[in-house]
Amino acid sequence: MKKEFARAKKAVESLFWDTCYVEIFQEERTDWGETMHQKGEADSFPCRLTEKNTPCGENGLLAEMEKTVILLYPVGKEIPAGSALRVRKENGEERQYFAAGDSQVFLTHKAVGLRRRDTV
Repeated sequence: MKKEFARAKKAVESLFWDTCYVEIFQEERTDWGETMHQKGEADSFPCRLTEKNTPCGENGLLAEMEKTVILLYPVGKEIPAGSALRVRKENGEERQYFAAGDSQVFLTHKAVGLRRRDTV
C-alpha cells in the first residue's frame, strides 16, 4: 500500500512544472502593545497553476467570464490564508496572487484557491 501511495504522489508531483514563491507575513508584538505585520522569508517550491473559465452572464453584446484559479502544491509545504504569492509559469511568465482561503489537503497534494493581486 505504501509503495502505491508513493508512486501516486510522485506521479502528481511530476506535473508540478511551475514555481511558487510564498511571502509570509508574521505578527510581531512591540513593547508598547502594538501588533505589527512583518514580511517573512519567501519560500519557493514546485507547483501547478490551474485556471478554469466559466461563463457567468451576458452584458449587452459581450459575454462575461469568471476565472477560477487553483494552485496545486506538495503536501509538505504550507501556504497560510492571505499570503502573497508569485507564480512563475513554465514559459517564464510571472503572476501575482493572494491565497484566498485555507488549503484543501489531499493524500498526494494540497490545493488552495487564489485571487489575482495585480490588475488585468
